[in-house]
Amino acid sequence: MLKALLITLLAGSVSYAGDAGCGLGGQVIKSNTKLAQLGATFLNGLSANQTFGISSGTSGCTASGLVQNEKQIQYFVEVNQADLTREMAQGHGAKMSTLAALNGCATEQQVAAFNAKAQASFKTIVPSAQTTAVDFVNNMKSSAIADVCQGS
Repeated sequence: MLKALLITLLAGSVSYAGDAGCGLGGQVIKSNTKLAQLGATFLNGLSANQTFGISSGTSGCTASGLVQNEKQIQYFVEVNQADLTREMAQGHGAKMSTLAALNGCATEQQVAAFNAKAQASFKTIVPSAQTTAVDFVNNMKSSAIADVCQGS
């Protein structure tokens, strides 16, 4: 029980650094002191309603994490577009592996499938040398290469 409590507290504090996060604890305890936030995090873990709140958009939870991930992908592509273009044409590389991870690929098999699908969709994702980073990301989304990272 103590181990579960510590994991809950640590997970809550890492995921929501500086804030108790959404959920019952965040709704009930509004004080922004460390002790109050710890209590709110504990209540979130104890009530186990944070997952429901995140998936349903209730209890003060929003989809801002998804938006933040999309911004990370956009920024990563902008900074590394030349390397990503080269590695995508080759079907592998360190930058492609990072892009796969940013798109949710967690296993080596998913990264390999992501790279293979990206290579197969290369002409769609990078139709010309003038392809912008925004077009790169939008073309990647329309090619649905990140679908290989979902599930299994």
